[in-house]
Amino acid sequence: MKKIGIFILSLCLLNSCSDNDDSIGGEESYDYTEIIEDFVDNTAIPTYADMKDNSIAMLSSVEAFVSTGAQADLDQACLDWKATRKAWESSEAFLFGPADYQNLDPLLDSWPLDQAQLDQVLAGNQELTADFVREGLGALLRGFHTLEYLLFRDGAARTAADVTDREKEYLAAVTEVLRDDCITLWALWAGVEDGTLEAEVMDDLGVDVSSPFGTQLKNSGQAGSSYLSQINAVEEIIEGMIGIADEVANGKIAEPVGSGNVLDVESWFSWNSLTDFKNNIRSIQNSYINGYDGSTPGASLSAYVAEMDASVDASVKAKIQVSLDALNDIPEPFRNNLNNEEKTTAAINAINALATALQNELKPLVVQ
Repeated sequence: MKKIGIFILSLCLLNSCSDNDDSIGGEESYDYTEIIEDFVDNTAIPTYADMKDNSIAMLSSVEAFVSTGAQADLDQACLDWKATRKAWESSEAFLFGPADYQNLDPLLDSWPLDQAQLDQVLAGNQELTADFVREGLGALLRGFHTLEYLLFRDGAARTAADVTDREKEYLAAVTEVLRDDCITLWALWAGVEDGTLEAEVMDDLGVDVSSPFGTQLKNSGQAGSSYLSQINAVEEIIEGMIGIADEVANGKIAEPVGSGNVLDVESWFSWNSLTDFKNNIRSIQNSYINGYDGSTPGASLSAYVAEMDASVDASVKAKIQVSLDALNDIPEPFRNNLNNEEKTTAAINAINALATALQNELKPLVVQ
């Protein structure tokens, strides 16, 4: 997610921050080929594929609701929003690559919601098409949280009869743009097959997906890759894990707890905040063990670390579970627990301990 304004990551996330000077053709200390390949094929691309597929389903549900006005169609659109959101939040440990250089993170997930501007758009007279949203509105007026505002109230689907024609028009346009952004992110990692919906969308948007980022990552250290060495690629993966742990603890939880302002809580219209946070931690878990939705196929950082120092592997896994348990201990919805010091402090401490373990135990063991 992209928090606009206040939150500043305390940890260096950029690949350029690496002090590793391995170069193309240089000798690697370890052959990370299988770990990187399985991260791409078993973690990153399946996560983005799930997000893309659910966004396509969400557009169908929204179009049905706009056509029928039926509560059942609006309810289904809300379920599809949550499914799409689950995959997105499960990707936040690897928001490098296309999510970064194509600006897709803020376009999909900027918050807090600028409700005043959004209401101005709804009160205006512009034709709210996908092209207008894509080209005429900024990141704060599109993406998950604009959709959330149009779909939810107090943690549930809105009453269908309360949704105005103008809101339906905006809903359809923003959903189409979000679907296109989801397809773009997936396609930039995986590439597309000719003759598919995804290829048609990429062609319409003029997005070149002929050099998939996933392939570049797999080819780290080889000519044509943006990664000078495999160590650079593995370090990027670890930095992504550290970055989202820091962000959940100190941005998503500590900041609204500190301010006491419910408007600082991410996903507060849908009451999906704690689910978001847990999926962020699962994105760390998935990146470490390589897999998605509980699958753990192939090679992984975890298996490598276990061979190097089993105590570090056990420590990282235990701190991931403690973080999830601490989040589970916060009653739903998170927005009503900003004064619950015992539970929120426990979660902040657990997730910060995870970030510290990733930084001080895991990273030195791998990035030597």
